[in-house]
Amino acid sequence: MMLGIVVGLAVAVAVAVFVTRAPLPFVNKVVRSGDRIVEPRSAAEAPDPNRPASARQRAPAESASPTAARAPSDAAVPPPSAPAAGAVPADRSSAAAPAGSAPADGAEPPAERTLYVLQAGAFRLADDADSMKAKLALIGLEARVQPAEVNGQRVFRVRIGPYVQLDDLNRARARLEENGIESSVVRQR
Repeated sequence: MMLGIVVGLAVAVAVAVFVTRAPLPFVNKVVRSGDRIVEPRSAAEAPDPNRPASARQRAPAESASPTAARAPSDAAVPPPSAPAAGAVPADRSSAAAPAGSAPADGAEPPAERTLYVLQAGAFRLADDADSMKAKLALIGLEARVQPAEVNGQRVFRVRIGPYVQLDDLNRARARLEENGIESSVVRQR
């Protein structure tokens, strides 16, 4: 009787050690370096994630031409005329309010906020997209399913976000990678 208990405990310990040492089936074993997104210094320097890879060679030539095209129009703007000698200057307080509310002729409009979303998948069936959305909800990320038309076929995109701060985007992307879910960064304007 005691021999049966000892053999049973030995088998149980062996099975427990085997199970705890076995690799987990759903863990991504590939460690990718350089996946962190670095915030660009300005909106003009931000790379376009939707641009094809072959467009990278043409990018310097394309970016130089709009700058050259804008330069003559900036030079053609006449300077503001000086007030007439007999003109009475207006109150400083009344002149400051309209000048502050309207942008100057040469001033550029304020930079648009760039929003980023994470796309966790694109599925042909709505049920597959809903199951991915549920899986994301279980790990604490709120996702939306967006129907779209791609190459004449209907797909259902599962997207998380939008994110304004790249730190938040990186945290969400790291959480997806920890759970074995591949994602793509999509920039929105």
